[in-house]
Amino acid sequence: MPPAPRPPLKDLAALFLGSRIALLIVGLLAAGLLGSGLAVQKGNLTYPTPAPIPLEIWARWDAAWYLLIAEEGYQASEAFAHLPRYEPEATAGFFPLYPLLIRALAPIVGGIGAGVLISNVCLAGSLLLLFRLTRDELGGDDGVAAGIAACAAILVFPASLFLSAVYPEALFLFLTLLAFDQARSGGFTVAGLSGFLAALTRPTGLLLMLPLALEWWGQRRKGNSRWGWLATLGPPCGTALFMLMCARLFGDPLAFVHRQERWRGAASGPWRAFVRWWQEGPALHGAHDSTLEMLTALALLALLPLVILRLRAPYAIHAVATILVPLCSTVWSFGRLALPVFPIFMIIGMAATSPAGRRLVGIYMLIGAALSSFLMALYAAWWWAG
Repeated sequence: MPPAPRPPLKDLAALFLGSRIALLIVGLLAAGLLGSGLAVQKGNLTYPTPAPIPLEIWARWDAAWYLLIAEEGYQASEAFAHLPRYEPEATAGFFPLYPLLIRALAPIVGGIGAGVLISNVCLAGSLLLLFRLTRDELGGDDGVAAGIAACAAILVFPASLFLSAVYPEALFLFLTLLAFDQARSGGFTVAGLSGFLAALTRPTGLLLMLPLALEWWGQRRKGNSRWGWLATLGPPCGTALFMLMCARLFGDPLAFVHRQERWRGAASGPWRAFVRWWQEGPALHGAHDSTLEMLTALALLALLPLVILRLRAPYAIHAVATILVPLCSTVWSFGRLALPVFPIFMIIGMAATSPAGRRLVGIYMLIGAALSSFLMALYAAWWWAG
C-alpha cells in the first residue's frame, strides 16, 4: 500500500490564518463601532484582565468564568457575590482542564493571551487531524480534496469563532479527534488518555466512551487490541474525577449537572429544544428562542443520515450522541456545542469532490462565512453570540 499523501500544510495554514484574520478584523470593527451589549444585558459576570484589544475581544461571556477559575480557583464566589443570579457553586458549570492550562501559561503571556494561544494551537492541531481522518476515509486525490474541504467547512461554520476564543471548544475538539485518530490505528492507550482529558474539558466528553467501545469491538473481532477495552474507561474516569472534586468543594458530586440545569433547563427527549423554541416565541437569535440555532440544529439533523450511511459506526454514534444530547434541553448555544461533531464536516468535505456537491458546498461556505462574521461582531461587542 502506497504511503498516504502528506497534509498540504500550506493550504491548511492559509485556511487557518485567512479565517482567523477575517474574524479578527470583524471583531475589531464591531468593538469600535457597535454599542456594548453590557449596557442592556446586566447581571452577567465580567472578569477583565489587562490585554491589548486584539486579544481582549476574544474574551467574552463564559470566557470570564474560565479566567476567574484560572486565577482564583473554583471557590471564588466573592468575585460574583454582587450578582444575584449566581450561587457559590456556579463555577462547577465549567470543567477544569482548560482553566488549568490557562493558569500554567498566564505568567508568561497573561490570562487572555494564554486562552487565545491554547485555543488556536488546538485548532491548528484539530485541522491536521480532521484532514487526516477525512483523507484516509476516502483515499487518493479525492481524499486530499475532501480533507481540505472538511477543514474549510469547520472554519466557516457559524460558531467557529469559539474555536479561537477563550473557550474550551478547540481543546475539546482536538482531544476528541485525537481519541478517534489513535483508536482507529490501535493506539488505545493514547485514545483512552485523550478521552479522559476530554471528559475533564466538557461535560459531553463522557460520550466518547461509546465510539471508543465500538472501535475496540471492531478491532477485537479482527483479532487485534485485546486490552483496548480499557480505553473506554478513560471518559468515565475523567467525569468521575470531576465529580469527586465537586463533592469535595461543594458537597455535591453533581454540582455541574445542577448548574447546567439552571442554565439550560430540565432535559427530556431531543424534541424538547424545538418545543421550547416555539413556546418561548421564536426570535432571530438569543437564548432558548434562537431561530438561527434552531436552523443550525435542523441542518445538522438533516446530514445525520449521510453520516450513518457513509461513515463507520464510531463516527456515526459520536455524531448522533453529540447532536441529540444538547437538544434534550434547549437550542441555546447549539452551534457552539455542535463544533465537536466533526463527522458532519467530513461529509461536507466529501461532498465537495463531486460537481453537484461542490456547488452545494460553495453555498454553505458563503452562508457560513456571513453568519460567522455576524456572530463574531455580536461577540466582540458583548452581545450574545452563543
